[in-house]
Amino acid sequence: MKANTVEQQKLTENIIKKVALRFMRQYYKFRLRYEDQPVVASYDLEGVGGIIADGYYSFKKTDGKTFTATFEATSKDSRDEVVFKPQVRILFWDGLAVGSLITLALSAFNYFQDIHLLDERTILSRILLILGAMVVSMFVFYLIAKNFRRYRYIYAVEQFKKYHADEQWIALADDVFPNSNNKYFRELKYQCVHNGFGIVQVNQNLDTKILVTPSRQDIFVGKRRQVEFMPQQKAQLQKSAQKFDAKWALTQSWLPGFMKNQPSILRFRRSYNTQIVLSLASFLLIGFLFMKELQLSGYQIVDGGEFRNEIAKSQSNEVREQPEYLGDSLLTEHRTNPDIEEFNKSILQTPKRINAQKYQPESTPPAAAKPKPRALPPVPKKDTTQIVVNQNNNKTLAYDCSRYFTFETYKYVVEENSYKDWPAAERRLALIRNSNIPSAALSKHCFFPGETGFFIYLGEIYNSPEEASKYIEELNSLPQTVIKNVRQLKITKLRPPVDR
Repeated sequence: MKANTVEQQKLTENIIKKVALRFMRQYYKFRLRYEDQPVVASYDLEGVGGIIADGYYSFKKTDGKTFTATFEATSKDSRDEVVFKPQVRILFWDGLAVGSLITLALSAFNYFQDIHLLDERTILSRILLILGAMVVSMFVFYLIAKNFRRYRYIYAVEQFKKYHADEQWIALADDVFPNSNNKYFRELKYQCVHNGFGIVQVNQNLDTKILVTPSRQDIFVGKRRQVEFMPQQKAQLQKSAQKFDAKWALTQSWLPGFMKNQPSILRFRRSYNTQIVLSLASFLLIGFLFMKELQLSGYQIVDGGEFRNEIAKSQSNEVREQPEYLGDSLLTEHRTNPDIEEFNKSILQTPKRINAQKYQPESTPPAAAKPKPRALPPVPKKDTTQIVVNQNNNKTLAYDCSRYFTFETYKYVVEENSYKDWPAAERRLALIRNSNIPSAALSKHCFFPGETGFFIYLGEIYNSPEEASKYIEELNSLPQTVIKNVRQLKITKLRPPVDR
């Protein structure tokens, strides 16, 4: 007798369906409707796309529209329908898309601001920076988004989103979530409230208790499609007839459960095709910026054999190599500048820009004997130097500061910007040269002894501020160039140091 009582108290899904349908008759009996129109109440219906309604209740309202309510019945044996499942794969692709977009933004910012210069020596460090930015962005996104509702998939909730009904309910046995503080139960109630779905609980005595009432207004506002439901057995027959024939559908009815083609409860998961496209597009743009920066590199690394071949070729053709300085006058004092050391290493040692740390000649071939000239006062190797870029895109020329120490009055230049070192100034010069704008990089030490670095000026050296302002107006009338903010260019006053 005791065993029979326990058996009677077990809530199966079929029992819950019948109780839920009885609940709907009581819940909606006072809704305004046409009394002469029949009420449609049924369960185990199926629509297109694998949508299943465990229960269906419908009647015609006084405004002529049809009211529809559906429910999903869940017992302890089918509790997977209402227990959320973390969507790790979608979280990964979302993180990858967000990380790639952030990395692309940082790469573009670096491209225009020259924070990290790229050449053959820094390719590996740049790749590590890109990968590091990607990993850090994805990790931060994971920490922020791992508990988002988007990544907690509940089959019953997601199925309700696939079709339109005026009100939708989840009917579940009270032994599905014995503990009201269960995290899965809390998430189910939270998602139902957010989406406007109702929850009704069935106890062992087959009594119902409303936990969440459905929203009276359509939260989705026309985003869901209308679905025509039919008995589930008939829908399966039609589906099978389209694929094979009705005989196979009838045969399936007596096959074991593991051999039937049962739809997965994960079939309503979101796709991540958009995230894949965004990630691929971001990687392509990052690679494009990478190649553009590499083309503007101010250095070229060669091995020892190539260096010797270039030197031998130059000597055999009796072609003079470019001297370090093409000055018209000698320095009157020993003036030094720490900035010029990296300039000497990067551009003045050989015709090609060879990394001095990468290659050091083991020995220098002896030069032909020449008569010794009259000894001159020693000049230090480190000297202030002004770098001029030719308007005709010829090779870069270098002059010492004494070339400009003949100024008797103040001179004026249109300053483009200041740069802390020579590689940054050289790269900017290359961009400006491509726009056919006369430009030059001048060491600050030439005219401002207390400062280091370089600044780039455009055009010529003018005798008055009016002439410099007129040139700014000429730049403003040109089409779009690399000089984007012409109005922000400033006029700098130059005068050699008094102690020259």
